[in-house]
Amino acid sequence: MSIFEKSDANRFNMKETIEKIKKLFAGKWMGEGFAKFPTIDDTGYTEQLEFIPDEFKDAIFYRQKTWYKNNTEKNGQTVFWDTGFIILEGDKIVLHSVQVGGRIETYELVQAKGDSFTFNSVSILNDPKSIRSQRVFTVDEENFLYEMNMATHDAGFQNHLKAILRRSEV
Repeated sequence: MSIFEKSDANRFNMKETIEKIKKLFAGKWMGEGFAKFPTIDDTGYTEQLEFIPDEFKDAIFYRQKTWYKNNTEKNGQTVFWDTGFIILEGDKIVLHSVQVGGRIETYELVQAKGDSFTFNSVSILNDPKSIRSQRVFTVDEENFLYEMNMATHDAGFQNHLKAILRRSEV
C-alpha cells in the first residue's frame, strides 16, 4: 500500500476529528524551523501559523507566514505566504492551500493518531517541480510541530521543512 492510501486501520470519525482539529489548532503559533530540498538552498526560518475555527461550519481557516532567519543577505525577508482552510467535505477532511506564487494544493486527511494529523496531496497546481506533498501537524500541551514532505520528478519523497511552534499572542 502506498503512503497515500487510507487503510481500514486508519479510518476515523470525520465529524469528531474535525472538531478535535478545530480545538487543538485554534489560535496563533510561532516558532522556528529549517527548510531543505533539492530545489532551494537550506535555510533557517521563522514561522507563524494562525488557525481560526468557524463556529458554525465544520471548517478551520488558516494563515501561514514564513521569514528567512540567520541568512545575512535575506534575514527577515518573507519566504512565502500560505492561506487556506481545513474542511469536512462529505466523508473526507480536506485541506485547501493557496501560496504566494500561485501554487494551489488540495490534501486529504489520511491519518489521525492521537494529536497527530497527516494530510497527503491529491492535487498540486502551478508547481512544475513537485509531484506530491504531505503535511503533518502534531500538537501537544505546549508545542505545535509542523512538517512538510515533498517529492519532485527527480527526487523521492523527503522532508522539505520542519518547524516547532508555540502558542503566541502576537
